[in-house]
Amino acid sequence: MNIEELERDLLDKCAGLEDLDEAKEKKSITSVLKHMQKEWSLDLNSLRTAEIRALSSSVLTQATKSLDDELQELLLQKERIERELDRKTHLLQSKKHQLFSSLEEIMRENGADDKSIAKLHSVELQSMDLLNLLEEMVESAIITTLEKGSNIEETIEELAKEITLQTLDEGILSAARIRHIISTILKTAINVAEATPNSAQPILEGTIKGIRTGLIKALDRFKQKFLFTPDEAKMVLIEDPQSLYSELHHTDTLFIHTIEALAEQCSDEIKTELENVLTDIRYDMEELTLISKETLDILGDKLSNIAKDALAKSSTMLQSKKAQDAKKMGIHAWGVARSALDGAIQGAKDAIDKK
Repeated sequence: MNIEELERDLLDKCAGLEDLDEAKEKKSITSVLKHMQKEWSLDLNSLRTAEIRALSSSVLTQATKSLDDELQELLLQKERIERELDRKTHLLQSKKHQLFSSLEEIMRENGADDKSIAKLHSVELQSMDLLNLLEEMVESAIITTLEKGSNIEETIEELAKEITLQTLDEGILSAARIRHIISTILKTAINVAEATPNSAQPILEGTIKGIRTGLIKALDRFKQKFLFTPDEAKMVLIEDPQSLYSELHHTDTLFIHTIEALAEQCSDEIKTELENVLTDIRYDMEELTLISKETLDILGDKLSNIAKDALAKSSTMLQSKKAQDAKKMGIHAWGVARSALDGAIQGAKDAIDKK
């Protein structure tokens, strides 16, 4: 028997099921079953799985057509709303950036020195930095994953990877920032794990593996970004060059030590889980070590020179239009950071909803 022919025939016979009340719906389905018996010589007690699938698929397709069409329209509306939200978010961040630029210009015109301008830049970064949202967003996403109850470790791993990548990628790279992001994400995961001990293992293992992968990808992106950034703008990408250069030699150690430090603050049960995860991944750190080495090779003498000449060149560079433009571009990246994280979280939640 040709199953495709059967399904086409059944689809035709099921036409009209849409929007019927339950009694009429049952009557129509009964008619379809009789059609199968008469026209296809099928015994209901001997139906193969493929034949039952063809029957159920035909019934469901025709009976739910209007609902499915409405759902598709709602999904299109949802996508349009999300695009508009994204556009408005970018406009908001752009407006904030423009206002800070105006503040900088006015402060300079009124005699503000470079030290005061640096403080303004710090305030700007803080006002647009997604780190303030990180704990809340991670907690919400992990709890949603637990509520869905399937593929917990894999979903949390993907979530932690995307959040780590986006948070590091959109900010100025520093050893302190790396530690802070790792600590914030993992500390939030630990809090949820302590509240749901039966799920502690997949939460912690997924989070740690995801952070590691996100860190690898973020370092690779930074490497590419640094490689193709003009020399005048390289300082915009780096905070505390000497410290970063030193810490990149031991990124794997930084990663492990940050987790170990948090483990010491946990309950015995959670500490044991973290130690078990660390034991498993200690021998799987080659990729992180390799990307750190490659990044150091790219930075090389450039980073050393930046560290040595930073103070001597800062005054001249601050007057350079090219450097000013580069700095503004670097700061503007922070303006879109929140949107990037929201997108990562929404993507993870969408993936959860599909499971």
